[in-house]
This record gives sequence, C-alpha cells and structure tokens, in this order.
Amino acid sequence: MSALVGLNKEADDLESKEKAHELLEVDAASSLPSYEFRCQTAKLFMEIASVIDSDKKQASSDNESVTGKCAEASIQILGSLMAENDEVIEVWYLLGCAFMACSPPQIESAHYYWDQCMTMLERVKQQIKDCIDNDDNGDASAELEAIEEQIGNVKKKLEEINVKD
Repeated sequence: MSALVGLNKEADDLESKEKAHELLEVDAASSLPSYEFRCQTAKLFMEIASVIDSDKKQASSDNESVTGKCAEASIQILGSLMAENDEVIEVWYLLGCAFMACSPPQIESAHYYWDQCMTMLERVKQQIKDCIDNDDNGDASAELEAIEEQIGNVKKKLEEINVKD
C-alpha cells in the first residue's frame, strides 16, 4: 500500500531507474550520426566484405570471419535505419545485399528484402506513370527510366539467387 501512495522508497528507486534507462535510450537515439552517414557506413562495410571475399589469394577462416563481421555490422546499421524509416527503398535493397554478403549467404533473407524492394519500386513506377501525363518538362520520364533501371537490377539479383536455390 505504501508503494501506491509514494511512500515506498524501493518502488521510487525502481521507477527512477526505469525513467533514467528510458532517458538514456532517448539520448542514445538522438546522438546517432545522421541517417545518410549510417547508410554510407553500411555500404562501406559491405564493400570491405566484398573486397575481402574476392581476395582469393589469402582465403582463410580469418577472412571469412572478417567478412561475416562486416556483413553483420552492415545488417545492424541498416536495421537501425529500417527502424527509423521503413519506406526508404535503398535500405531494403542494401539489406538484401548485406544478407548475401554473409558467410554463408542468407538467401531467404536476401530474397525477402529484394522482393519487398521490388514491390516498392513497382509502386513508385506506377505513381510516376500516373504523373507523366501532368509533367510539362520531362522530369517524370527521366525518373521513370531511373526506376526501370533499378527494377532491372533487383530482378537480376532475384534471378541470381533463384538459380542458386
């Protein structure tokens, strides 16, 4: 009963610790580098993983370990970006790439993220097509070409992993 009316010191201590923990989480989230910086960092980790993976001269379990750690770091960073904003198509695409960079590649996860990316791109493509009729200066046509190129890239990735299955 004393806890209900605020007389229980232990309950107050527990409540203040919970509030302090929540404040630390908010501080940690607000002190993160910018979205763009974290996205570029994830790309760098994937690039490092691909360079190490492609270096066949020094193939060793250490290289596989570093490759896996780089891919995992990239996945963690991209996951935080996804939690912040799940409507960025590039993050979906990069997550698929990161899962394929794992050692061994996580094909099902990569397929899931690339499939989601494809769905989002198709939706954007349809929206751009709807805007083309109203576009006077041709910007929408250029955007449509870029989206179609991206769709081609994702289709190619999906076909590659379907061949591996």
